Amino acid sequence: MRTAYRVLAYLIALEVVIQASMIAFAVAGLGIWVDEGGVFDSAAIESLEEGDLSFTGAVGMMIHGMNGMMIIPALALIFFIFSFFAKVPGGVKWAAFVLLAVVIQVGLGIFGHENAFFGLLHGVNALILLGLAMTAGARVGRARSVASTHAASSEPELV
Repeated sequence: MRTAYRVLAYLIALEVVIQASMIAFAVAGLGIWVDEGGVFDSAAIESLEEGDLSFTGAVGMMIHGMNGMMIIPALALIFFIFSFFAKVPGGVKWAAFVLLAVVIQVGLGIFGHENAFFGLLHGVNALILLGLAMTAGARVGRARSVASTHAASSEPELV
């Protein structure tokens, strides 16, 4: 279970990296498309939501949305559930922090469509989520090394 805990934590961190790369790809592609004469207005947004708008990077917006609304929340929930069985010291607490950061991230992403300030916080919270997931995953290795050091020091010495 410790291995599953670590894999899930690092998988969430990897998904944050994928999210950042997908939205950067999308914005870069959108910028190129506009420079080439494309018009990004409310009609284009509707076309994008229907999957009809084709510019290099449009798939990045779709992946960012699907990952952020479905994949990462599911992983965070599974991670939180596994944390109860992994027996990682402080593991439940760190998994709860990750889950909370994901819930906040989803909310900021949704509200970011209404107010750009929430989009700004969405980016900052993504970095916080990355740090929390990496810390949670790293704690598994530290827990093992502390346990093995403690076990080695409690062995009786032969004289």
